[in-house]
Amino acid sequence: MYNPGPDVTVDECLLPYRGRCPFKQYIPSKPAKYGIKIWAACDASRSYAWNMQIYTGKPAGGVAEKGQGKRVVLEMTEGLRGHNITCNNFFTSYALGEELRRRRLTMVGTVRKNKPELPAALTRIKNRTVNRSG
Repeated sequence: MYNPGPDVTVDECLLPYRGRCPFKQYIPSKPAKYGIKIWAACDASRSYAWNMQIYTGKPAGGVAEKGQGKRVVLEMTEGLRGHNITCNNFFTSYALGEELRRRRLTMVGTVRKNKPELPAALTRIKNRTVNRSG
């Protein structure tokens, strides 16, 4: 079985498709806009899709899943140890970082300003001094 390098990225991609499909997605920010949404964990150094999962839509009942980003990253990185996981702000959360740490993984990711665990002092940009290194 393939063993990815030390850096793994987790993200979504949209496979362009306009035919009939019960789980076809519309994502206006993507170039193709319509298609099949796929979660992918890729080896960052080799650009190899190591693990993929098709998103088949909301669970039965039509209620949106809470913590979907965390669930996806944990499922996609199952079995990895000692790797660094890079993801965007859809996936990144404090709870995910803690769980990845327990699994002996590290994480790098962007954070949305409205996350409850983010201190207000970090989100304020007015009257903040600019620091320099060196």
